[in-house]
Amino acid sequence: MSSPKERQRANHPPANEFRDWSHLPAELLHLISDKISSFTDYISIRAVCVSWRLAFFPGPSHQPPPLFPWLMLPYDPDPCAGNDTSLRLFYDPVSCRTFKFNLPETSRKRVVGSSHGWLVIEDGPNVSLVNPITKAVIRLPSFTTPPNILHYPPLEENLSPHTPDVLSRLTYDTGEPNIFNVILTSHPSFDPCCIVMVLVRYWKLVFCRVGDECWTVLGGDQTQEHRDEIGEAVLGVTYHDGLFYSINRYGKVVAYDLKGCKKEIIDSEAPIQSNHCYSHCYLVASASGELLMLSDHHNRSERSGIIAYKLTRDGGKGKWEETNDIGEIVVFVDCSCQCFPLPVNAFRSGPIGDRMEGNRLFHPYNSKAVCGNEDGYLFNVAIKSVNVGDLSFEKINPNLGVFHSTWTKSMWFTPSLC
Repeated sequence: MSSPKERQRANHPPANEFRDWSHLPAELLHLISDKISSFTDYISIRAVCVSWRLAFFPGPSHQPPPLFPWLMLPYDPDPCAGNDTSLRLFYDPVSCRTFKFNLPETSRKRVVGSSHGWLVIEDGPNVSLVNPITKAVIRLPSFTTPPNILHYPPLEENLSPHTPDVLSRLTYDTGEPNIFNVILTSHPSFDPCCIVMVLVRYWKLVFCRVGDECWTVLGGDQTQEHRDEIGEAVLGVTYHDGLFYSINRYGKVVAYDLKGCKKEIIDSEAPIQSNHCYSHCYLVASASGELLMLSDHHNRSERSGIIAYKLTRDGGKGKWEETNDIGEIVVFVDCSCQCFPLPVNAFRSGPIGDRMEGNRLFHPYNSKAVCGNEDGYLFNVAIKSVNVGDLSFEKINPNLGVFHSTWTKSMWFTPSLC
């Protein structure tokens, strides 16, 4: 008969003895799931082992606090033979952790955008949405399929509709992306009416609904003179309260109502002269619905490089004015044309808490690391937090790794379990 001490040792093995946690009852794991308050923890706990992944649902039964966006780091979409082309790195600025995801759906392809937790993949003329967390894939129409054309009535008298040929002009053998910006109106896995708006090469807007067989091109203006008058090249696009807004190279804004097949042109001039060029123009909506433009000015690179403007309207006229107050939002700006705002109160209950302040920009930036060869150079990726009020900034993460200049650009991504 065993002694009490022997029975105690049998019931409580030494701390350094291996315990097999993989066989915990599913009911107990479900109780643990209900207590998890961190999105990142939920992802990590599902990755412990196969049995835990099967026991935990792809998404929690409750809604964890919103997660601070991750930064998808650059990668080579066309590496040398033998390299792992499926590994993608996502950096979480809150935990200062880098997550590695094996995404064969992106192998030898370009990730050209992100929205509502989905990555937009461009593979030649083929476009798809991929959720890197759930591994779900949604196929979108091919660019080689003849598109629909959406014209806005009424057509002007004696003017024939202009048929845009933007998709037929796209090329797929240059190694450069054809998609510059992407906006999803909702989660495509839940909403069958989700619209995918894309800014493609030649600065044109095309869209589709999930399940469509072809893209729809926003109708061109009826004559060359009319197109030159309002400016055909779109530099930025955003979505707010059921409307898409675009801004062209002249600063004019167009509001598109796709459901009502209506559009409104807001006549406004660009806030800067042509000799003070900027490389990127981001259009966003504030928490109150005001249109904001963020311009990346090269001539102010010694400050933040990004200046905010607010659109004031008087009927069909508009005026862009520089502002130091964009409200209680935080705007995440990419090295590409991607840009999206989030209300600052979305993070109050999350891991950042009271450290998060409104009227700020977060954007990655590159600093030259070492001289490269004739194919380009190497650079460091870091993140800046910019105060719009005085344009002061701080480097949150000074060095996230060294990458090649010919690789894809850094991109913000908000993880989603749906």
